[in-house]
Amino acid sequence: MHRYMGEGLKPGSRIALIANDALGNFAVSSPVAQVLRIMYQPAVLDGFTGSRVMEIATECPWFEEVVSVYGDGPRVVAERILAREPYDLVVNIENAAWAKSLVPLLAGENGGAIGPSANRDGRGDLDYGNSPEGRLWADPKWTRDSLRIDFPFLSTGHISEIVCRCCYWDGRIPAYNLPKHDPGRDIPDVLISATASLPDKLWPVDRWIRLMNLIAADGRTIGLLGAKPKAGSEFWRGVDDETRIVEESPVEDLRGEFTLPQVVGALDHAQLVVTLDNGILHFACSTDTPVVGLFRNGIHRLWAPPVPNLKVVEPGVGGHVSDLSLDRVWDGIKNFQIQLA
Repeated sequence: MHRYMGEGLKPGSRIALIANDALGNFAVSSPVAQVLRIMYQPAVLDGFTGSRVMEIATECPWFEEVVSVYGDGPRVVAERILAREPYDLVVNIENAAWAKSLVPLLAGENGGAIGPSANRDGRGDLDYGNSPEGRLWADPKWTRDSLRIDFPFLSTGHISEIVCRCCYWDGRIPAYNLPKHDPGRDIPDVLISATASLPDKLWPVDRWIRLMNLIAADGRTIGLLGAKPKAGSEFWRGVDDETRIVEESPVEDLRGEFTLPQVVGALDHAQLVVTLDNGILHFACSTDTPVVGLFRNGIHRLWAPPVPNLKVVEPGVGGHVSDLSLDRVWDGIKNFQIQLA
C-alpha cells in the first residue's frame, strides 16, 4: 500500500470509498463519489458505510456494491473485507481509528490510499506527503476562517469540497445527490428536526415550543422528523426535547414514519425546514426546499452546505447554539418570505 499522490489510475480500476453512517457524513460522501466516477471512470466503485444508511446507500447509482463496516463488530467486518479482491485506490473520508484501519485491508499490497489511513504494518498512520492536498489533509483546523487563504485552490470551506480537492479534483464540486422516494402521504408545510449527535448542537426546548406556536399562528402545519424515540436515544441527543415538543406544541409526530429515501422525498415536498446541524439538514440541502439551519460558530464554515436554499443561523464568535434567541431564528424564517400554498 502507498500514499496516492494524483498519479492517475489504470483503466478499469477498482475504487473503495469509506464513509461513516451518520446521515450527514454519508451525504458528504455523495459529491465525493460523483467526482471519483467522473475523474477515474473506474470499473468498480464500492461504498463502505454502516447499517444506519444502508437503505439509502444501496440505491445510490454510483456504487456497484455497498458493504457494511459499522454495526456488525470488528471480527465480522474484517472477515468480510479480507474476502474481497484488493482495491487499486481506497478513499477514506473518516478520521476514526476503525476507518483508518480498514484502508490497508482494502488496499492490499499495491493499492493507493487517499485520506486518513493506518500504516500497512499497523504502526502509526500513513504520512500524507508534502503536496498541497496532503498538507490540507494533515491540517488540524478545517473550521478556521483563514483556511482558504492557506489553500487558495478551495473556493469554499465546505467539507465536501475539501475532500474532493484532496482527491485531486479541480473541477466544479457536484451537489448532494441522494435517492428520493415519494413519502406516500401528505406532508406538513414545515418540517423540523431537533436532535443532534452532540449536546452543544442543541437549541433549548422552550424556544422550540415557542417557535412552533409562532409558526402555527402563521397558518402553517408542522411535522417533526427523526428516528423512533428508542432508536434515536441510542445515537442522538435531544430525544426528550422531541417528546416535549410533540406534547406541548401543535406538531405532528413523524418520527420513524419514513424510509431514508422517503425522508428526502418528504423534505422535497415541504415548504420549509427548520433544523439543527444534523443529517436532516444535509438531506434537506439536497432538495430545493428552503432550510433554516442552527449551527455552532466556526463549524458552520465547514459543515454548512454552500447552497442558496440554506439560511445559516449561528451565534457569532464565543457564542453557543443555546444562545440563539427566538427572534434570530424567526428572522431567519421570515427572510425566506415563504408564502403558504
